[in-house]
Amino acid sequence: MRSPVPLVARGTRSWWAQQGRSRGDFVNQMDQYGSDGVVFPIVNRLMYAVAKPDWKLYTKAANREDRTEVTSHAVLDFLAKPNPVLSWKQIMMAGQQHNDLTGETNIVLGFSPGVKYPLDCYPVRPDRLAPVPDPWTFLAGWIYQIDGEKVPLENRELLRWIQPSPLDPYRGMGPLQSLLLDLDSQRYGKEWQASFFANSARPGGIIEVDKRLGDDEFDEMRDRWREQHQGISKAHRVAIIENGAKWIETSYSLRDLQMAELDVVSRDKALVAFGYPKAMLGIVEDVNRANAEAGEYMFGKWLVEPRLDQWKAMLNRGLLPLFGDGVEKKLELDYESPVPENNEQAMQELETKSAAVVALVGAGFDATDVLDMLEWPDLGYEKPAPPPPPVVPGADPEDPDAPPPAPAKKAVPAPPAKKAPPPENMDAAMRWVVEAHQDDSTCDKCSSNDGKTYRNRADAYADYPDGKGYIKCVGAEFGNQCRCVVKKRRRSS
Repeated sequence: MRSPVPLVARGTRSWWAQQGRSRGDFVNQMDQYGSDGVVFPIVNRLMYAVAKPDWKLYTKAANREDRTEVTSHAVLDFLAKPNPVLSWKQIMMAGQQHNDLTGETNIVLGFSPGVKYPLDCYPVRPDRLAPVPDPWTFLAGWIYQIDGEKVPLENRELLRWIQPSPLDPYRGMGPLQSLLLDLDSQRYGKEWQASFFANSARPGGIIEVDKRLGDDEFDEMRDRWREQHQGISKAHRVAIIENGAKWIETSYSLRDLQMAELDVVSRDKALVAFGYPKAMLGIVEDVNRANAEAGEYMFGKWLVEPRLDQWKAMLNRGLLPLFGDGVEKKLELDYESPVPENNEQAMQELETKSAAVVALVGAGFDATDVLDMLEWPDLGYEKPAPPPPPVVPGADPEDPDAPPPAPAKKAVPAPPAKKAPPPENMDAAMRWVVEAHQDDSTCDKCSSNDGKTYRNRADAYADYPDGKGYIKCVGAEFGNQCRCVVKKRRRSS
């Protein structure tokens, strides 16, 4: 479908040429991974964390809890062995590493003539890819370049997700790009320190003489000074300066430059750029158990999970449709959430629901209805026995002088417990419903039970253990798997 307006300048052959960018920019960004002691652990832990969760295939449903896992499919076989060399986790690690350094993940798919779905895939470096812009369709394809060889790629041959650049719609921009100037400054500082120690860990200076030296005298003094005092192995030697020459220091010391403070500032800038919690790097200078757990939750919730969502969108949009027409409308790939449980939030929810149970049951509502409304299991509560009656003075026959007991007041019957008002449609209170797989192989017992409703989960799972497989299924008696399930039904609005 053509765009109503040109998306790029007509006649543009290379977006890099138009924007003045070079492949060296990507190489420089990837080189920072092995050059900086803060960038390395941040990117390293992110790529391991993103690659850790397992991927599963599900049938699509309006609610996640109603999905059914698919355990046998060609796309699962593909992910189990994407190529003879790398596992899918290793491919994800390489792709995520490229993304955090350059803002791009690129995976090339391999096809074979006569086979409609891909046979393998490999991660590729972003500096070796060049887009082929099209003013009306936005992107005509890609060119893969290596050692002077150029390989054209169709759009379907490249799985790709990027962190968008505000200036270049074809290329990505990761958090590292915002740190390049700071990383350069830090590198220059480290080089200065290396030169400082290479020169005997002594500051630079000037040798002042009170007369003009001839060329031979100048060369002799310079060579002697280098020979006797320059270099780490010649540190701390006593210098002897002849003919009234004087040594004048001209440089700052390490204390003056506050290199340690600059390292901390550079580290904090990197943490801010990535949104990375300090505790996850093992920095414990101001970390306690509470904010360490909060940092772990933030790491999973705001760093790992958003990246996994992008991988999920890329796989469901670019890979899954290659394994059958319309398969992406019925199935979806999904990951197991890496976000740790928020214990504090769970305790607050428990306290809130407990208070609600006490208030509603105390007001006279049926306990079973209250637990079902809050989606709590039956707690097996039994009302405690009433306390023994108090001892009344004079009731003891061994004490004849005791005054007679006061006449007992007529007991007032307690009002009957209020029941939750019945809904207009009694069937709406039944929260679980049976769904049978109706075909010629369905037994009579399963067929007749189709659509049956249950009041709560315990009753439903009594007939359908773990929510599937009718216990009275005729086929199950002969070793066949019952295809019936029982699902929680949503209340109609």
